[in-house]
Amino acid sequence: MISRPLKFESVLFALTTSLSILLLLTGVISFVFGHNVFVQISSLMHPAIGLLLSVVLLPYLYYHFVRIYGVRRLSTFISGLLAVIIMLAMLVSGWLLIYQGDTTATQETLLIHVVSASLFVFFTLLHLIIHWFTWSKHRKAESGRFVTVTAVKPILLYSVAGLLFVASGLWIADNVTHQPYSTQAIVADYQYVYGDHPFRPSQTETINNQFIDERAILTTEKCADCHSAIVQQWQASVHRQAASDVTYVTNVSLLAKKKGIAATRYCEGCHAPVALLTGQLSEGGDHGGIVGSPGNVEGVNCQSCHGITRLVHTKGVASYEFAVNQAYLFETAEQGLFKQLNRLAMHFNSSQHKKDMAAEVLGTSQYCASCHAQFMDKDVNDWGWVKMQDEFSAWLDSPFAGNNDPRFAHSSRQRCQDCHMPLVKADDPSADSNGLVRDHRFVAANSMLTTLNNDQEMFTAIERFMQSNKVRISIEPPHREDATVNKMPVKEEALQGALRPYYFYKGERANLNIVVANVGVGHNFPGGTIDINQAWVAVQVFDAEGRTVYSSGDVDEQDYLDPDAYIYRSLPIDREGNIVWRHDLFNMVGKTSVNVVKAGESDVIRYQFDVPYWVKGPLSVAAQVKYRKLNTRYARWAMQDQYQTLPIIDVSRTQLLIPIRSHKETTQPTASLLPAN
Repeated sequence: MISRPLKFESVLFALTTSLSILLLLTGVISFVFGHNVFVQISSLMHPAIGLLLSVVLLPYLYYHFVRIYGVRRLSTFISGLLAVIIMLAMLVSGWLLIYQGDTTATQETLLIHVVSASLFVFFTLLHLIIHWFTWSKHRKAESGRFVTVTAVKPILLYSVAGLLFVASGLWIADNVTHQPYSTQAIVADYQYVYGDHPFRPSQTETINNQFIDERAILTTEKCADCHSAIVQQWQASVHRQAASDVTYVTNVSLLAKKKGIAATRYCEGCHAPVALLTGQLSEGGDHGGIVGSPGNVEGVNCQSCHGITRLVHTKGVASYEFAVNQAYLFETAEQGLFKQLNRLAMHFNSSQHKKDMAAEVLGTSQYCASCHAQFMDKDVNDWGWVKMQDEFSAWLDSPFAGNNDPRFAHSSRQRCQDCHMPLVKADDPSADSNGLVRDHRFVAANSMLTTLNNDQEMFTAIERFMQSNKVRISIEPPHREDATVNKMPVKEEALQGALRPYYFYKGERANLNIVVANVGVGHNFPGGTIDINQAWVAVQVFDAEGRTVYSSGDVDEQDYLDPDAYIYRSLPIDREGNIVWRHDLFNMVGKTSVNVVKAGESDVIRYQFDVPYWVKGPLSVAAQVKYRKLNTRYARWAMQDQYQTLPIIDVSRTQLLIPIRSHKETTQPTASLLPAN
């Protein structure tokens, strides 16, 4: 007669065996097979079964150990002990994965889990085989001391039936709650003003030129459920404000007024992809400049970047292909429980999510060219093809791209992401093993928005970024050819190698060379919209009592820059030759001038000023490279009643003291004064 503890152990053994088989089955399906609804259901069932197994396992091991204690079959005991130890490793790693999820940082834990599960199967089978053969020799002596396996079959059948029942319920619920994505434009009677392509003059593509359902691209809130740290970074970024930026609102509204809302497709592919891709940009729709519209609120949101699968070309104007990511279980469900199951399915098996959200192209500089390069053609300016800003081509020509280096590999090669998305600490599922993610603030040079938002933290980050020694300025000491010397004879070779002194005379016309070097910017300095931004060189010369001798690059009380300052900018013109100062680029047909410092190159600026007789030496010469997001003329027009004084950042600065002399004493000796060899 079988004792009650033995019966209880038999039931626990049956449950443990059944759950282990189901755990193995769902694990194999989740790990081996591709992305489909059944794999996701298995991914949900697998941790649930693992937790149940954890509950059943402990009392089973207790009863099993008490019963076999004293049985002298060493090989059976060792194989069983190894199976238990490995199972514990499998369960602990499984618990960690349930808590942490399938993240970048938990891949080692996942590997341990898979390996330990495989070893557990092996040692469990080995234990059972050894047990069978050794038990057959001792069955008479140890009869009644072994668990019956008759309970395994019905419990296993019940477990499989329960699994199938739950899985079927999830599958049915997914089908019932599924709402197919629309591939039609939001606006009825969408206008094809620029030919058959729905997104022209933007260069954007989608699969079969289909429109994108708002639900497939307005995902920021959903992304924040898991990636709150990254979404918080993005909230402070210019990408988030790409459409709500007051200057963009002014310009895109002007474009819509002058050429119709369809023309805004040219801008919106980069500034408000939601509006373009969903089919808003037609009569009756809202472009991104409409305050409160989805495109305006979201700007360049998570999916706008992470939904890009490939580049169409690198000439820009939103030259990317966008695709909807593959759906997870309950992807479009609106009920809270099903939405939570959707998150859990992704949490437990994120392989497809990672594949969709981290296409290989995202890690390249070419990817940035889709929006940070620009051209315009006749369909927009009614004139012809014009090249505009192009940070990608400037990067290609820079030392950081490594293309002009004779070596095959370049140790200092840097991508756009290395500067503008450095690795930072963040508590995020996408963080690497060191807890680092790419900074989604995209720090660059737009200090105007931080001023409007009163975002001191972001302004400090921008200021620190711009002052990180990427652009340098220096003053060349004005060494003189007519330096004062004594009358002692000096050999010609010694004279040639001597360092000539520098100073100015009172009353003379002084010449001064200032050098600006672009040593660390991966593209031209300045970059971006250099027709409306301001970068310039400021120079101040004071005597020993602080009196101004000369200055250039000052800003007056109305925030206007000295018109004679040395400025880095471009001057676009319209067909009549007038400067297109409002950034209404649809009127642009060319440029009258472009002044930038290319990456790895220098610019020499020559200044002249008269040294007054009243100065007291030495002269103190200070020079700075200054930067302001938006020149005042444009800012006052575009910002309208929101205008306020915009901050000026000293990108780089230097100083030099130059002695002053009152009159000439002697001049450089001629060759006739030198002794003969």
